[in-house]
Amino acid sequence: MKALNNDPMPWQQHVLDVACEIDPVTGLYWYKTIILIGLRQIGKTSISRGKLTHRALTTRNARMIYTAQNRIKALKRLHEDFHEPIMESPLKQFMGKPHWTTGSETLRWSTGSKLGIDAVGKNSGHGDTNHEAHIDEAYAHVDGEIEQGISPTMITVKGSQKWILSAAGTTASTYLAPKVEMGQALVESRRESRVAYFEYSASRDDDPNDPQTVLNCHPAIGHTISLADVMAERDSMTEPGEFERAYLGWWPEAKAAPRVIPTAAWEGCYLPPDTDAWTGTPFWTIDTSPDREWTSIGMAAKATDPDAVCYLEVYERMVGTAGVVNTLVQLRNEFGGNTVALDGNGAAKSLIRDLEDEGFDVIKVSGPSRVDACGGLHDDALAGTLRFENDQLLNTAMANAIKQYVGGRVWIFARNKTLADISALYAVTFARWLFKEKAPDDYNIGDSLG
Repeated sequence: MKALNNDPMPWQQHVLDVACEIDPVTGLYWYKTIILIGLRQIGKTSISRGKLTHRALTTRNARMIYTAQNRIKALKRLHEDFHEPIMESPLKQFMGKPHWTTGSETLRWSTGSKLGIDAVGKNSGHGDTNHEAHIDEAYAHVDGEIEQGISPTMITVKGSQKWILSAAGTTASTYLAPKVEMGQALVESRRESRVAYFEYSASRDDDPNDPQTVLNCHPAIGHTISLADVMAERDSMTEPGEFERAYLGWWPEAKAAPRVIPTAAWEGCYLPPDTDAWTGTPFWTIDTSPDREWTSIGMAAKATDPDAVCYLEVYERMVGTAGVVNTLVQLRNEFGGNTVALDGNGAAKSLIRDLEDEGFDVIKVSGPSRVDACGGLHDDALAGTLRFENDQLLNTAMANAIKQYVGGRVWIFARNKTLADISALYAVTFARWLFKEKAPDDYNIGDSLG
């Protein structure tokens, strides 16, 4: 690595020292398989570049293969992360002319060694003998086809090595997950093996929001990246789970997400049957699902319960958007209320002009206000200060809701992460927000009634 203008970081030196241990009987590498589970920006690519270049220069006519998520990604890496850095190093003198013909891209060395890439599949590497194979970004593979294609090409090659490199996987990483499970079991058993397993990750007991947690598990911090850079990356991510996977090495757990608002708290806001629920002038809301298949009309008003913030109701759930404005006109004629709120960046914004033509005062909910609205509904429900009926439509929307983090710190009800319609939930969410924004602090029911 030093000859490639990359002094190895301590963790890289440790991995290479172990992976390159020699079998005293054969004089060849002891380990046949190296599994390296690292973190984002840890330096996996540079360790691959150094190891493959070392193989090319020390083994005449070595045949090597590199794979990534797909062939396009592998070719990009071959260009930018292998060929270009080598050509900018003192080892340039040992490079032959590369072959860039589509389908047979290959780096060549004066030793006769070659490094190629291959498509991901059961025929990867098939038909050749390979001294070394690096399966990078292994989390992206859903089955073992890539290894089934490569392993037979190495079994008769003395001193061959197979490297499996990856960040932590997802619930779909069904190729990588058994490798990690096996590697962890080997380490715990302390049993002698031809598999070397390395993993860099934080303990599940650590606080994911504590910078010290990142500092303790990410071995590149202080060498090629700073702690501030990593924490800034966290703040830019919309999903905390992605930061935890990328920079803490935590696999997402395949389990049902807890309800955003616990059932007991939600049901604690139900009104008793046959209760006079609200009075005064209502505030209306409209919410349309992103696919425009459903539109819900919500309402907020002064609750008759003096301990409640407001009363909420889903008045109508309609197919599409046709007839929504006419329905709202009828509701205004029957109950009063001329103010309507809707998502200023959502599907319902197409109704703004028609609503204004009917004389409605339209309030467009902005992104920051959407965050406030979702958080406010959540907090008031937990406090038991909302009132609404035991409505199956609203209950179902609440049960289907999940959080979507924005900027890594605050959240909204996710629209595109559930197949179920939650327009009814957003209708009452915006209704509560509108009531809090527009109802005066000294709201007088008598004034509303004239």
